[in-house]
Amino acid sequence: MHLAHTVARLRRRSAFLGLGVLLIATALSLTQCRMVGERLTGVDLECARPDKCISACQQVFNGLMAAEADQHVLLVKQCNGDPVCLATEEIRHEQAVSRIQMGRQQCINRCHHQGGGHGGR
Repeated sequence: MHLAHTVARLRRRSAFLGLGVLLIATALSLTQCRMVGERLTGVDLECARPDKCISACQQVFNGLMAAEADQHVLLVKQCNGDPVCLATEEIRHEQAVSRIQMGRQQCINRCHHQGGGHGGR
């Protein structure tokens, strides 16, 4: 009985971890503001402004942090006080937060390189 409970818990964790990775990958791909041709000027002014790009990065990654916090609370509750489970979850949570913060910084760094003006297309 205990083994079945452990296997079910591991499956849930794997599903949540997969969801987290998917969310981070999606956020990284969706927050990329690229220069796009426009009929008159050839420049999309919305994307040419790094402040808008940075704001979009912050918004997406704040959402990811909130989702991770919710997931962490849920998984801690599922541990039912088991110290090994709690320690494992704490490690998972710290790694997830670290990945989200690295993703946020990479997104912001890409914002600073937009519209750098190297000429040509």
